[in-house]
Amino acid sequence: MESGKLLHFKNLKQYRDETNATIDTNYFSIALKNMKGGFSERFEQFKTKKSTLAFIVNHLNTNTNEINIEPFGIDDGSLQMQLLDLKTKDLWSGKFTELKSKLEELEVQKCMHIAQHKWTALKEIPRVEALIFGAWNSLPECYSEVKKLAYGVPTIFGSTYSFEQAFFCMNIIKSKVRSQLTKI
Repeated sequence: MESGKLLHFKNLKQYRDETNATIDTNYFSIALKNMKGGFSERFEQFKTKKSTLAFIVNHLNTNTNEINIEPFGIDDGSLQMQLLDLKTKDLWSGKFTELKSKLEELEVQKCMHIAQHKWTALKEIPRVEALIFGAWNSLPECYSEVKKLAYGVPTIFGSTYSFEQAFFCMNIIKSKVRSQLTKI
């Protein structure tokens, strides 16, 4: 944007070229920097909660000291014992190793479909959530604290409020951009 070439803004470039309009790239550069800062600020909390979020698919390599279990009402001692037991049982640890392999296969399939523009084929790929919860549902109840954490982590995203708020902000930005273009 700062160069004025508009390489990543094809529609804006097309508009400029077709109408010979002058684009205030400084205004857009500032707006983009502000958006980048806003997104970085909003998503910073995900970095600090990385171990907790990764637990669902990577619990075998999780350091329980790095997990925030407070919001889930989990007994730390029981969690550690159950997790240790789970790690030592080949049957259960194998199930989650298999889960990771399946998730990797899904990502490869998705990338291939996207690269080939096979959008309808994407709908036929199994849902990641179904595979993850299928693996967790197979655990017996003696792993109740581990399961409670695994089921609790996705509830962090239970509310779409944050996402709706982000889209609302994006619509405001879009309308401001349009108003700037109409002034030109």
